[in-house]
Amino acid sequence: MTELKVKRLDSPLARRTRSAADENGEKKSDPAPRRSRPAATQKPALTSVPEARETQPQDDGGLEAAEATLGALPDPPPLSEPLELLSTRLPSSLRRSISDLTTALRARGDTRQSQKALPEQEVLAVLIWLAGSPDDPAAIQRLGRALDTYRGRRYAAEARTLGS
Repeated sequence: MTELKVKRLDSPLARRTRSAADENGEKKSDPAPRRSRPAATQKPALTSVPEARETQPQDDGGLEAAEATLGALPDPPPLSEPLELLSTRLPSSLRRSISDLTTALRARGDTRQSQKALPEQEVLAVLIWLAGSPDDPAAIQRLGRALDTYRGRRYAAEARTLGS
């Protein structure tokens, strides 16, 4: 059996830093993670999509309702459950959103969490877990309504863009 030697660790942060250096034609000796993108490279938000409205009440009653909803969810998978690769195509804005949500979650509180302490895959797993169980008719109905709303808003935004 041959022995494999690790020459470098593959990290999304290192890949992103290396690709930026390759584009600029320079080599970076210290691949430090970027905290935020410069304003010139940030992509504009979709202007044809209506702004999201605040739906959560600001009083403690809203927190109690949220806790009750979370309590009704099925148990999350055990830590020992094997992981599977989820390979799919998402709209770029949603892909950026999951990254930005993860970054915001890492930055909350007094100390910043590392990529290892809160990986993006765990945030994605929580979002899928929040959808509920396929055995729960109410969860299927909620997800169906959300899907209808999602598609309707996307098509309406496209229709407004085409009508302009």
